[in-house]
Amino acid sequence: MESINRDILFIGHATPEDNEFTLWLQSKLKNEGYNCECDLSFLLGGEADYWKNLQDLLEHQSIKYILVVSGVTFDKSGVLDEWEHCKSIERQYLLKDFIIPVKVDNSPYNSRIGLNRKNIISFENNWGEGLKRLLRKLAFDEVPKVAANTNSIMDWYDNVYTTYSGIEYKEKDLFYSNWLKIPVLPKKVHFYKFYNEEQAKAVLKNLVYPGFRHGNLIITFQKSLNYYLREENLEIKPTEHLVKDSTDALQWYESEVFPSYADFRRLLVRLLRECFESYLKEMQLKIYELSNSSCYFFEHKEEKSKGRFALNGKTKNIGVTGKYYDAFWHFGISFRPVLYPELCLSFKNHIIFTEDGVKPWTDKKQMHSARRNKGKTMHNKEWRDQLLAFLSCLANTESDEIVLTVAEDETITLSTTPITFEAKFSYIEPNDEERLKPIDSYLDEEEFYDDEEGGQSA
Repeated sequence: MESINRDILFIGHATPEDNEFTLWLQSKLKNEGYNCECDLSFLLGGEADYWKNLQDLLEHQSIKYILVVSGVTFDKSGVLDEWEHCKSIERQYLLKDFIIPVKVDNSPYNSRIGLNRKNIISFENNWGEGLKRLLRKLAFDEVPKVAANTNSIMDWYDNVYTTYSGIEYKEKDLFYSNWLKIPVLPKKVHFYKFYNEEQAKAVLKNLVYPGFRHGNLIITFQKSLNYYLREENLEIKPTEHLVKDSTDALQWYESEVFPSYADFRRLLVRLLRECFESYLKEMQLKIYELSNSSCYFFEHKEEKSKGRFALNGKTKNIGVTGKYYDAFWHFGISFRPVLYPELCLSFKNHIIFTEDGVKPWTDKKQMHSARRNKGKTMHNKEWRDQLLAFLSCLANTESDEIVLTVAEDETITLSTTPITFEAKFSYIEPNDEERLKPIDSYLDEEEFYDDEEGGQSA
């Protein structure tokens, strides 16, 4: 019906009451690559006709109107005008789910006629939970992205128009990331090509170091393979042996033959994952399967697994398992290798519960409920300390390093301290427990329901 090119997400909200949330949400959506505007950023001041500019943007450029719903939203005449205008746009251009309400407090779902007929996404209990659901909705509706615009914490703080929000500008602070830097890669990646997949599968069993099969290819850092199949009393040699510099995956190159730049990056990421997974299995960590990843955790023993690390000039010694009523809790991690903006392993935190200190509960709803209950006592500092303790437990050298043997005379050495960032301000955690619940906790909890509910989002 229309040939308008829409790509803008516009956030409507009550000013100034919901400014802080709106700026936070805008920064998150921009970081995800969406073209996102709100009146705090779109209108800079001095516009000849405020409402005409806004009307044109909503009617001809916006693909979604995200309405921040709170107890004061519909007390604002400007928001009411936007609401009514966007309903008419939705009808006129036949735009499905053009209006997406996001509720940030306990205001009723029927606070405005027609609101309860919309698919309202709740940010009431935790902003991270709502953000995950909103991103899933935008992806499902195939909202186009433009380019990621990674904002720093300072960018967000400098644009907050509200009063004190827990950020202390007079103090400096050190922030720990969930990225574990990979300082040096093995020099070469080896591609062993066989006549067919069956040959590759057979030779793969002879691998001494980490690697994987991709079609009829074996990809590894291992410099030479054992081609002799003992059971068949047969030697199978590859039809081709390709060697590439691992650093090629970190800088663009053009190639009309395999592997292309994009192929090489994907395959290197998978190889790095194989290397770290192999190490975790050697350390005899237990595995809990999530919907799209594996979570690794230490079993609970009489002599608890404890990590020793230095923080702010003091040494801490913290267990990564413990009692939970008549059962046990375990701090765990899932991970993925990342090539940009840092060459690193990126971790996500989890809490797993077992009956005997080894075998995870099979009831996902029981696990979910326990994680919510345990998570209430774990705020930012506790999650940081658990990750530092866990990484310390993985060390296999006297210098507290994690050394992965990945090929003949080839290792990947990791520190047990994640990448840190120094900020020119400090952050004082608020007392509001709902704000303190970690975002990752909610993202993980949704994974437990994806399989049971078919991945439905709000």
